[in-house]
Amino acid sequence: MTRSIDPRRAFVFAVATLGLFISSPSHAYLDPGTGSIILQGLLAGVAVAIGVARGYWQKFRMFLAKLRGKSDDKKNDRESDLQQSSDIHP
Repeated sequence: MTRSIDPRRAFVFAVATLGLFISSPSHAYLDPGTGSIILQGLLAGVAVAIGVARGYWQKFRMFLAKLRGKSDDKKNDRESDLQQSSDIHP
């Protein structure tokens, strides 16, 4: 199956590409505060990526636990143990 190229998208891409090559130097000054903000943004991005990866890893582990028929979540195990012990000793 062949895909046709949208002429409008091709034009926008061509103009954007030419704009990158025709730009002139800006002679801008970046002070240490700007570098600090950029570093903080990069570190925040890494922290978010780790958090998202950890969330998906937990979902993957729970999926595998369901396939095996075991409860892999230790928090749920502890909660069920507490409920059983409270049922025995009111």
